[in-house]
Amino acid sequence: MSIKEQVGENYVNLSKVLEPYLEELSNYEQHLEIKGKTIELANREQPQHLAWYDERRVELSTLVKFFESEIARVRSKLLKGMEQYPRDLTDRMREKYVDQEETYLKVYEKYLAVKEVYGLYESIVDAFRARGYALNNITKIRVASLEDVIL
Repeated sequence: MSIKEQVGENYVNLSKVLEPYLEELSNYEQHLEIKGKTIELANREQPQHLAWYDERRVELSTLVKFFESEIARVRSKLLKGMEQYPRDLTDRMREKYVDQEETYLKVYEKYLAVKEVYGLYESIVDAFRARGYALNNITKIRVASLEDVIL
């Protein structure tokens, strides 16, 4: 099913589409935790968790791009409607009028909601990448038998 179909007419299902993404954020911290785990377990689960959150981030990226195109579509439609104004408006004035239009603001608000969730997933993916580097460094230290070296 396409994103447009999932979101629905006038974006009525957007909260339902975002809900599972928000629910999945509740336990990401326990997946990031390496304390109390063996190096083997932490290394084994690392790619699985990174792939899961990165896949969700990519899905949200598509949703962000969809809303960016929706913003451009609404903006273009509103600007075309201003061509019929009796007085000449500068481009800057037209942009200001569009920025104040209710239809534009509603779409932009939805875009910001999606962008926020996308940003959270982007942050989690970055955290898992950092976790991977940390695990790599810990593993190299253990392999070199340097765990008792003081830095």
